Amino acid sequence: MIQNLYQNAATCIKWNGHLSEPFLVDQGVRQGGAISADLYKIYVNPLLNLLCETGLGGKIGNINCCAPTCADDVAIIATNPLEIQSLVDIAVDFSRREGYLLQPTKSVILPVRTTTKTIETEEGFWNMDDKPMPVVKTAKHIGIHKSEKKNSVLLTVEENIKKARRTLYSLMGSGLHGTNGLDPETILTLVKTYVLPILTYGLDILIPKGKSLTTLNLYHKKLLKQLLSLSTNTADPAIYILSGMIPIEAELHIKILTLFGTISRSEKTSNEWRIAERQLKLKSFNSNSWFIDIKKKSACYII
Repeated sequence: MIQNLYQNAATCIKWNGHLSEPFLVDQGVRQGGAISADLYKIYVNPLLNLLCETGLGGKIGNINCCAPTCADDVAIIATNPLEIQSLVDIAVDFSRREGYLLQPTKSVILPVRTTTKTIETEEGFWNMDDKPMPVVKTAKHIGIHKSEKKNSVLLTVEENIKKARRTLYSLMGSGLHGTNGLDPETILTLVKTYVLPILTYGLDILIPKGKSLTTLNLYHKKLLKQLLSLSTNTADPAIYILSGMIPIEAELHIKILTLFGTISRSEKTSNEWRIAERQLKLKSFNSNSWFIDIKKKSACYII
């Protein structure tokens, strides 16, 4: 069935209202296809296995996590500059063997400062396909901003707010605005369906606190006031009662606990399950580990 789905598959390009002549598709999977993600995982897994079998790269305890990946977005993690180059070389060799090109503008080096170690190396130290890889201060992995410093959460929150605004503007033509627009129930349904997932994207992993959480909370409340045509000094409880929505922090808690539930129900041999077990057993309550944050939030809900 899968072979028939892809055999002699053809496509064409639409540009300025005109269609090109059909041509055969020899590589890739159908965009938006129900099984496309699984097919790509089957294809890319040999590369991930090669990277992990080297024993190089980042580890949590004795658990190898050198190449966290989502679809075609691969991040290589290591604390040794030479190990990074070795893993990059493996990825380049795999791409040559499979006949595809790695994107040079997206393949960058991001030094991450931690409390224990910082890799300080000038640009030009690492190469991909004999070309120097740029050293950057910020980069994106699976749509989440990462920074060499500790402001990754704030960067992601600010980017999410920009994307949420653009989504709102694109929906205004359908009546998604306050006065003389759609009825409040429909407006809030559109916000929950299209805007809220963008606003909270990736924040179940990064977990905003302090300034980041305040920035997100203020935008969420301002958004609801504008859509419901409420005055700027409307009390917070009134906003949530009238809209029927919960505070953005509570939305994040639902996403965080849902993600943890997915990890806890996964196979015990999976890296995610093994990391969760290790962190919950070994880390103290004062740790900055994501799993300890979950433990604190779960304790609050149990109380």
